[in-house]
Amino acid sequence: MMSKILVVDDEPNIVEVIRLYLVHSSFTPIILYNGKKVLDTIQQEEPELIILDIMLPDITGFELCEQIRKMASSLSRTPIIFLTAKGEAIDKLRGFNLGVDDYIVKPFDPNELIARMKAVLRRSQTNQEPIDNRTSTKSDTATGLKKTLDFKSLSIDLNQYKVIVSGNKADLTPKEIELLFFLASHPGRVYTREDLLKHVWHFDFGGGTRTVDAHIKNLRKKLGTHEDWNIQTLWGIGYAFEVAVHA
Repeated sequence: MMSKILVVDDEPNIVEVIRLYLVHSSFTPIILYNGKKVLDTIQQEEPELIILDIMLPDITGFELCEQIRKMASSLSRTPIIFLTAKGEAIDKLRGFNLGVDDYIVKPFDPNELIARMKAVLRRSQTNQEPIDNRTSTKSDTATGLKKTLDFKSLSIDLNQYKVIVSGNKADLTPKEIELLFFLASHPGRVYTREDLLKHVWHFDFGGGTRTVDAHIKNLRKKLGTHEDWNIQTLWGIGYAFEVAVHA
């Protein structure tokens, strides 16, 4: 069955280009030109991914994203890609804080959009697979880079986007897993917020780094407190993943 992709954009020419590329790539497009019916459409159609403009005639994409993330659990995790003319870093940070999975600025290359869609879908589908159906690997077969980390009561598998804490699967977003994996890959090393934006979010920005703080806060809330390891805040500097000597 072809994946359903919900496209929400008020520019007919852009929508038609996206529609053609989606069909050519064997996706089923669902088109809306405003935000009025977005929530109802998500409930009825259950799309695998949403391409969402920020500047809509009746509501902002930011507001819609916030509403989507408050829907029933399975629908609230529907991957969202912002496709927008708003390219300022502060807008990107706001989008990531709201839980978008990717952010693409217009004008855009339709081929890049399709490629990034597929990457987001792969991450989302892998993160939702039952644990028993997954295979365990110690490295990325294509690059040879290690993609799993094991500490006392903590296992991070970036191949499968899975984190196990004290024997239980942690309910983390893909970006939270990537942030945790990056910090835990370098125990004891301190990273500034700007470092983390560059390495985890893959863009540079000299301020407004609240998105990092928000993700760290969410990680701590979801992972809980542990004697053997923790995410330390170094005030005025940044964050580090610390491992106890006896761990």
